[in-house]
Amino acid sequence: MDPEKFDEELEENLEAFMKVISSGKAKPYVKSQPAPKNDKGPVKTLVAANFDKIVNDESKDQFEPKYAQLAAKLKSEQPNLILAKFDATANDAPQNFNVEGFPTIFFAPSGKKSTPVKYSGNRDLDHLTEFMKKNAVKSFQKKEEL
Repeated sequence: MDPEKFDEELEENLEAFMKVISSGKAKPYVKSQPAPKNDKGPVKTLVAANFDKIVNDESKDQFEPKYAQLAAKLKSEQPNLILAKFDATANDAPQNFNVEGFPTIFFAPSGKKSTPVKYSGNRDLDHLTEFMKKNAVKSFQKKEEL
């Protein structure tokens, strides 16, 4: 390619790119696996592309990662509770979900999505359930449930 033509095209592309950035219409690149097509199980699969839509749904409380026994137990009893898993090695996690080890567990209560609660307790069914009861906004309206 002719060096002058290359420089001209580069300048035009850079100028157009800067206009998009200045207008606020540029979207950041976020690494993401494809969103699952059939995600009907008790534990939802999160990827960077669907994270905001699922986790930041204010009508739901969310808890992650995969705890199939807990998810199966709560699926019919707590329709406002979503359990989800997210692979932070294949997807960029949002800033407020600071993954420091695997698995890292967060609870994203309804109305408090910008301040998820990190779980550091025992990873058994009883402790996980008590943690969710304590932090849930929409689920466990009758706290004596379960």
